[in-house]
Amino acid sequence: MAFLPENIWKRRLGSEYEEMRASQYKFEANADKTEYTVSLKGKGFYKQGDAVVERDAHTVQVVLLREFPYPGGIEVYWLSPIYHPNIRADDGRVCIQLVNDWSETTSVAGVVKALQHLLENPNPKDPLNKEAAKWFEEKGFAGSKPKKPRIL
Repeated sequence: MAFLPENIWKRRLGSEYEEMRASQYKFEANADKTEYTVSLKGKGFYKQGDAVVERDAHTVQVVLLREFPYPGGIEVYWLSPIYHPNIRADDGRVCIQLVNDWSETTSVAGVVKALQHLLENPNPKDPLNKEAAKWFEEKGFAGSKPKKPRIL
């Protein structure tokens, strides 16, 4: 795996943090700026027993590994309960097309923007959560064009 030199990596982490501060997103970061807990707003769902319930507040975690900004250097978890075809039910891991097109210039703010888009545009045609995908299709959520899933 590729790594940036330590001093350049730390500068990159600082730059990512400043870009997030300038963004519209509400977030908290750890002291070394490698973990972001981000609040997203938007219509989503979660399961409560056998019922699917709407919610509009969500929390996600973006973790920058030492390999960041290279491919494989980021992990994303949905922390709040969610019922979504592109988010694994058991651990909240996120399927996101952005990773398939990853480049070293992709930013934390860009990932968060993609997560917001994923929330607003579920894709039941290419699921990580097949049960949720079936529910979304039955409810008429068209989603976007099918894409190959990728776990962050």
